[in-house]
Amino acid sequence: MKTYKEIEEKLFDGDIEESFNDLTEFLGNEPNNARAWYTLGIIYRRKQMWGDAINAFNKAKMIEPEGPADAAIESIYDIIRFVNKDLMNP
Repeated sequence: MKTYKEIEEKLFDGDIEESFNDLTEFLGNEPNNARAWYTLGIIYRRKQMWGDAINAFNKAKMIEPEGPADAAIESIYDIIRFVNKDLMNP
């Protein structure tokens, strides 16, 4: 199993799929790691999997209420609520 730091470095290098696989394995062994749940939320957000991202961020928030997950959740809700009326059919 890779360390969180190794997974994070791989993610920053752009290897999203392998980071995702390694992170889910990591969370199987360390389910109370708020930072790992937050990072999983980031991966889901990059994949535009909004519901999964919100769930991962909520898990991080439950473990660490003062962490950055609240702002991440709100940013996803902003994306979901956004409506560009110019793109709508008349």
